[in-house]
Amino acid sequence: METLITVLPPTALVAGVALLISVLLARSQRRERRFERAHAILSTLSTKTASEDRNLLGTYHWRNRSIKKGEVRDDVMRAYFSMLWLFSDIQKARASLLATNKNKRDEAIEYLDEGIITVALEYVCTFYAIKNKMIEADPEEKVFEGAYGDHFSQLCAGLAEGVKDDTTRRMLLKVHVNDTEQCLCGCHTVSPQKTTRLAAI
Repeated sequence: METLITVLPPTALVAGVALLISVLLARSQRRERRFERAHAILSTLSTKTASEDRNLLGTYHWRNRSIKKGEVRDDVMRAYFSMLWLFSDIQKARASLLATNKNKRDEAIEYLDEGIITVALEYVCTFYAIKNKMIEADPEEKVFEGAYGDHFSQLCAGLAEGVKDDTTRRMLLKVHVNDTEQCLCGCHTVSPQKTTRLAAI
């Protein structure tokens, strides 16, 4: 019995190769665009404004400085909400990046999360500590974060989903209740320092 061998015409073969190349190119371009978006999101944490705000909040947090009512408190309040709004924007941008990939983690999301997680871990404690210091400075003026605080919690929860280390995951998901809790930072072990007007921040 003779075996029939179907030979594709040259035009069909060329069309098939062209289609394959087109698909691979589209995937490569999509991957590049997603990494560009992830990098753009990360870059918001290193702008001049963000760097100044992080420096100001970090000084009062890490050095355990008290905050004085008045101009100093106003400066800290502005930086506090500026960073809170920034994390809110990052959360929304990250959610959008996930949504365009059917809510599945890919290399771009992993790259983004890796860049965000260290700062997010720090601010789990920073927001808590600075808020308490502002309330101590002026108990009559409450600090209300509204939905922006929820967005930061959502960001931390999203980051925790991709973390394998249990300690890090717990840090992202924890809610502070007192100043004796263990953090990745050493702020709780620093003796309170007197407040001085910070220059050239």
